[in-house]
Amino acid sequence: MKEIIVSFINRVYFGIYLYTRELDIPVMYMGRKEYYRGQLGFKICNLMTFLYISGCLSFVGALGGETLLTLIKGNYLYRIMYFILLIGISFLISQFSSLEGEKGLSYFEQFDQEPRSNKIKWMIISAFVFIIGILLFVLGVIVFPVYS
Repeated sequence: MKEIIVSFINRVYFGIYLYTRELDIPVMYMGRKEYYRGQLGFKICNLMTFLYISGCLSFVGALGGETLLTLIKGNYLYRIMYFILLIGISFLISQFSSLEGEKGLSYFEQFDQEPRSNKIKWMIISAFVFIIGILLFVLGVIVFPVYS
């Protein structure tokens, strides 16, 4: 199950990287074949992960009720802890599921060999996943307004 989820996330990342056309250049780095990863695609993938984690954490916080919201909004220490938790979880998921390392490189080479129609399909899926992440973030802010 874990392998299926990681494969799906990497395909979504790959679709986003296809929008920015930043993963197309193979380079040799320290005797190994690597693919150049531009900064824009990397930032968009991290932003998408942040949106999902923020939305999910807001819904979890909403389960705590008004007292938890008042506690986090009223005390700067708890607000800072909330943001550190948010950024930490975002960073862990980005590292866990990114197109890096040997496994990520093998995923990319596999995706790169797929037909153009399959690449376009994953570009469309990636756009929908990104839009759903934005909607989840907006709903999370409405349900648990920590940012105001």
